[in-house]
Amino acid sequence: MNELNKRLSELYLSKVDDLTRMYTELKQLNLNDYSCPLLLHIWEKDYSKAPIKLMIIGKETNGWGNAESEDVASSMKRYEGFNLGRTYNSIFWRWVYKINQMLGNPNTNCFVWNNILKFGKESSKGCPNWHVTNLENKYFNIIADEISILKPDVCIFLTGHSYDTEINSKFPDVEMLNFGGYKDIKEVAQLKSKNLPVHSYRTYHPGYGGRYPKWYTEIFEIISNAVKKDLLGKN
Repeated sequence: MNELNKRLSELYLSKVDDLTRMYTELKQLNLNDYSCPLLLHIWEKDYSKAPIKLMIIGKETNGWGNAESEDVASSMKRYEGFNLGRTYNSIFWRWVYKINQMLGNPNTNCFVWNNILKFGKESSKGCPNWHVTNLENKYFNIIADEISILKPDVCIFLTGHSYDTEINSKFPDVEMLNFGGYKDIKEVAQLKSKNLPVHSYRTYHPGYGGRYPKWYTEIFEIISNAVKKDLLGKN
């Protein structure tokens, strides 16, 4: 196990007792439609060579297995086996790879995929019951810790403004600032938090933005130009 995955594993293992408490409380509420938590795996050789270290943060998984059937190692293995969606045909993943390449990164597993909600539904898409998310925030609020370990240069939240409450739950000090000449922060916002890199942005999920590819591409061109000018000295 490489160093980054070792540190991630240590983080997740430190939360096992909290996860047990979370599952116990969900059982008491007679709730069982929730997935395994999304536990990251990093292709460290690719990640270390990326000109710009990128973390893409989506909404929640679209079915990810039963939570109590897997331990930390098997959950990280599930992420590894998914292989950053390379055989998963969806508009989300088509845009993720486009964004990575617009930043000047190679078409390798050099970026990180994360979700603002670590728990989705067990076998379907959409937000889980609100109790699941509330208990996640209470017991398994770890995205800031993952970012501290991985130190991405850029975080792009493809969550849309409807998930801003969830972003606030993970980053309580977050400020959403106008960026790139866009007057409405619903379109795109730069996020400022002590736990986020300077280049952190939130815009629409590809499920919406992809309907308007010219406008959506423009957003990522403006973001990538700002990032490359600052980090690589390229206009």
